[in-house]
Amino acid sequence: MNANPHRRWPHPIFLDLDGQRVVVVGGGAVAERKIEPLIESGARVVVVSPDITDRIAALAERGLIEVQRRAYAKGDLSGCRLAYAATSDPDVSRAVRSEATEAGIWLNAVDQPALCDFITPACVRRGPLTLAVSTNGRCPELARRIRLELERTYGPEYAALVDEMGKARDRAKEDAGLASEEGRTPDEPGGGTGSESSQPWLECERPSPVPGTVYLVGAGPGEPDLLTLRGRRCLESADMVVYDALVDLRLLDLCRPSALRFFVGKRSGCHACSQEEINGLLIAAAKAGHSVVRLKGGDPFLFGRGGEEAEALADAGVGFEVVPGVSAGIAVPAYAGIPLTQRGVTGEVVFVTGHDSSSSPSSVDWARYADSPATLVVFMGLDNLAAIARRLLAHGRDESCPVAVIARGTTREQQTVVGTLVDIAVRVAEARITAPALLVVGDVVGLRDKLNWFEGRLA
Repeated sequence: MNANPHRRWPHPIFLDLDGQRVVVVGGGAVAERKIEPLIESGARVVVVSPDITDRIAALAERGLIEVQRRAYAKGDLSGCRLAYAATSDPDVSRAVRSEATEAGIWLNAVDQPALCDFITPACVRRGPLTLAVSTNGRCPELARRIRLELERTYGPEYAALVDEMGKARDRAKEDAGLASEEGRTPDEPGGGTGSESSQPWLECERPSPVPGTVYLVGAGPGEPDLLTLRGRRCLESADMVVYDALVDLRLLDLCRPSALRFFVGKRSGCHACSQEEINGLLIAAAKAGHSVVRLKGGDPFLFGRGGEEAEALADAGVGFEVVPGVSAGIAVPAYAGIPLTQRGVTGEVVFVTGHDSSSSPSSVDWARYADSPATLVVFMGLDNLAAIARRLLAHGRDESCPVAVIARGTTREQQTVVGTLVDIAVRVAEARITAPALLVVGDVVGLRDKLNWFEGRLA
């Protein structure tokens, strides 16, 4: 491999071994690691070794490989495309090297770079997608570590993505051929030239022959570390991120430097964008071929309007995926030391919005929940806290029922105020609690004194 002193680095290539004979000399654990990727590539694998592992024997029994139970002999490489010397016997490796040189066959001698014509990289396979890592034989352990990182970043879903984008590319090529026959260029779908703009988001209005996907990602309750692994992968590969006010901006550091970022949230009662405008942005960006992450606080399908956005995407024929997030309704009480259910206390929990109207057909039925031992978790209820308490009391909830209001839950600024339905509004006003805040109503609040594990660390 080092015959040419001027060739310092290997040249990466991918070989089509389908139906090709590949000989592996050796039958131990090292040979196993070489054999299985060869089987995946469609090669006709022949193992030459007097001793083989149980795994290699099992592959032979299934007809996936051929095994010749004997020592290597000159001529065993006849007719093969590649060869591997996966043996601990240096004399055998040198003999295989000699035959390979005479026959013009490429050889990989495991852990013997001086005898190698090529190096097998550490690979991640996702269907037709193959990611390969090599350190030129210098540090295989580092290559394996990087491979593990790639496995975490590029999950099994990428196999389907390659197929989908390949089919879209084929359709685009067919459309391009048709466009040329009609006397216009493929870059001009309507035959004209579009105007350029200094505003990059206007690029979203230009349809692409390869449509993108929108990922409705739950950012979690506040603390960036509570983002799911799937959510992180989506952010790391996104072309565009559309995010809300409750999203911790440190999560945007996970994005690629080239990714476009759009704030569409609500601050101080002011909407940066209407829901219709957000829907339109997502649809246009995907149709322009972008991979779009719609990053929403908590879980997108729990008071996050993710269902509305998914419905709009479906109506527009845009592909989407929902990536659930850790809901504030579960995480914030946990960080305040409040289990939502507890044996002997309650086995029911109800999530409701505190930002409703009595005239709305989806208005919360406070009377039903007042006459129940269920824990109530109230989202967006801070502004209506006093009214909510009055409604529950009016419908029969006990005056001593404990209530907790937790502001900026799971973050270092978390603040919790505890009271009863009678005095909670006054206590919250005195503490000057501001949104975002979550309300928890029920006897489980009484467990906080014993289970408050997080806030003591903030002192």
